[in-house]
Amino acid sequence: MQPEPLKSVKMGPCGISCTICRFCIHGQCECRLMASPSLFDRAACDQCPVEQCAATRQITFCARDCPDFPCTLLERTVPYRWARLAAESTSAAPGAMIPVPVSPDPQEASQGDEGALRILCLGEFRVFRGDVELKDSDWGHGKGPTKKIKALLAFLLCRRTRGARKETLIDLLWPQQTDPKRANSNFHLALFCLRRALEPDLEPGTDSSYIKHRDGRYRFAPQGPYWIDADAFVQYTDRAQALEQNGDPVSAVECWARATDLYGGRFMAGIDSRYTCSNYNDWCAPVCYHYEQLFLTATMSLARRHRALGHHARAIERAREALRVEPSLETAHRLLIQCLMEKGQLDHALGQYRVCEAELAFRQDRAPSIRTDLLFQELVASIQAA
Repeated sequence: MQPEPLKSVKMGPCGISCTICRFCIHGQCECRLMASPSLFDRAACDQCPVEQCAATRQITFCARDCPDFPCTLLERTVPYRWARLAAESTSAAPGAMIPVPVSPDPQEASQGDEGALRILCLGEFRVFRGDVELKDSDWGHGKGPTKKIKALLAFLLCRRTRGARKETLIDLLWPQQTDPKRANSNFHLALFCLRRALEPDLEPGTDSSYIKHRDGRYRFAPQGPYWIDADAFVQYTDRAQALEQNGDPVSAVECWARATDLYGGRFMAGIDSRYTCSNYNDWCAPVCYHYEQLFLTATMSLARRHRALGHHARAIERAREALRVEPSLETAHRLLIQCLMEKGQLDHALGQYRVCEAELAFRQDRAPSIRTDLLFQELVASIQAA
């Protein structure tokens, strides 16, 4: 059985990877015009009206580049609100980004500046000043609630482009507070504690180097050096996609690998769900989904590359990494089955098909796609011939 040829990973202008987009794969995406609802069709993907519009306007990402965003076309064809929120969180303010470090190890981000701020958003939410991690006692200084202060920073990180008004932040963190004076006092205390946590030597009455207030909005807009793992993660995936499109899969693999090393888990894990799933339409969920899809794209790109090179053990490991994040990712199940068949482990391959069948039925209420069924028929024939 010959390995499948490598395919370049396609990220749509809507902000979602076409190769793993649930809407596209399941035939539920209105913009794809797919003749086969259970089979991902690259030709149909090229007919996407959003892609045609982006090509006409010569833009890469609707939410970032198009002055008419969100338009009626995008609203009608894709979950534009999720793509918009994800774009706002991953596009840094002008001049704010630090170049991607040579190593994904966040410890190297602050070399040359002992006070540089480093923030880990992928996985457990952690903040460092240089090499020293902020502890719970650093956040509140004995005055403010640590969970709310962390949630305040997390929300501002997700809203770096446009920031947030004080009323928005109060409704997010103190939704039950009906006394305006008390709510205002709570907010300013939390803001004070956040600024002191990021800059313990900040003098009273001095402007913060990180949290700015302009035009009635609070923003995370650092003036000094800083590093955020989620930003570096996106830069590596962008670079990998560009390298693949330019015909350099070897260099792309290195970038995909660095991106997966940076992905420490669910976006903003550890932030109290009371402040991420509130009146603001689960502001964290779409951003989490966005990073999750990028991770799956990176992981499956590595898995396909390893399989093409005959490194089945590595391919299997990568596919299983993807399944730990998305247990019903059919492409990962199919690659696992193919690797096991090529290794001659037909019984294990059959077991993997049954797992795939069960996960799809449980999580998506559907049967495997035509492509997976064809692979199953090939597997059955191999078992009978053995």
